[in-house]
Amino acid sequence: MTIKTLSVYTFRNLSDAHLSLSPGFNLIEGQNGAGKSSLLEAVYFLSHGRSFRTLHLDPLVQFGQDKLILQAEIDSFEGQSLSLGIMKTLKGEGQIKIAGEICHSAAELAALLPVQLLNSDSFELLNGGPLFKRQWMDWGMFHVEHSYGSLWKQYQRVLKQRNSAIKTGASASIRCWDESLAAMGEHIARQRAEYMADIIPICSSILARFCDFKISFHYDRGWDASFSLAQALESGLSRDQYLGYTRSGPHRADLRLNLSECPVNNVLSRGQQKWLIYSLKLAQGIFLASKTQKRCVYLLDDLPAEWDDYRQKVLIELLKEMSPQVLITGIGLSHLQEALGDSPVKMFHVEQGRVQEQDTNLEMPLSEDSSLSNSLI
Repeated sequence: MTIKTLSVYTFRNLSDAHLSLSPGFNLIEGQNGAGKSSLLEAVYFLSHGRSFRTLHLDPLVQFGQDKLILQAEIDSFEGQSLSLGIMKTLKGEGQIKIAGEICHSAAELAALLPVQLLNSDSFELLNGGPLFKRQWMDWGMFHVEHSYGSLWKQYQRVLKQRNSAIKTGASASIRCWDESLAAMGEHIARQRAEYMADIIPICSSILARFCDFKISFHYDRGWDASFSLAQALESGLSRDQYLGYTRSGPHRADLRLNLSECPVNNVLSRGQQKWLIYSLKLAQGIFLASKTQKRCVYLLDDLPAEWDDYRQKVLIELLKEMSPQVLITGIGLSHLQEALGDSPVKMFHVEQGRVQEQDTNLEMPLSEDSSLSNSLI
């Protein structure tokens, strides 16, 4: 998947921006607060139907405006060119279009445009608890196993019903949900275990190019491995009723990462944690391409300034080998051009919400952005 063009209208401080992107590397320079991250946020919003910065719409709509509009033209792995568009208003109205047709689920956008974000919040993957590790696993499963998304939603619905029954205290009502919950939970756990068996060696191989220490990975499916989920639900019923929720199942799964039997977040430096986080997310892109021929778009917000030249070069070489589309922001990125070599690359400069493409040789603005119309959607 590659984004050919990106159009942004009244999104944060970006009034009108139209970018023709490189299928390879896109370097986005500018001072802090200029709007660099807003461009990445716009791409993320097009893929997920939401921001990675806030759950609220108000901060995303430019002051004095009543809506935001985002539009992109993408090339799919099947060679098709598709238009994606999303509009949201402060009144809570919205519309998503794919190839000119209205769709009703942001999951359709995500399936068409796999996006991986690497920014300062990515540390939550190691430090934010099991939820963030499950989200990392589920991203990979959603894009590799077509049925996984619907199965996970069904499981969540049944889990909600069982938890409601637990709160009423009726054991018979609780048990009526156990059979379907156990069957779906076992299926999800098996799929995740298979995925982890495939992805861990890839991650370890990538990490070895950044450093010489080895991380151990342990996938915890969410209940005692010596029992089936049906048995775990039955034996834990009294405890569940006391606590008011279901303790056993894939919704409690975790991925434990250790170095010399210590949790990595306790022993690794901030820079070393970034090597591991990048390895985890790059591995997903490699596995996705091998299984589906899809290539995800990588958004690198503020390329790690604390990384030395060697590891920045390692990262660039890895990305060149993977051949995804990459958008990188930073205050100054011209030093990356030598490492990029003959890879397709475009440079953009952002200042006070205005975006200009730069000549990659002269590093001078080429032209003003074309203005967008209110009728994008």
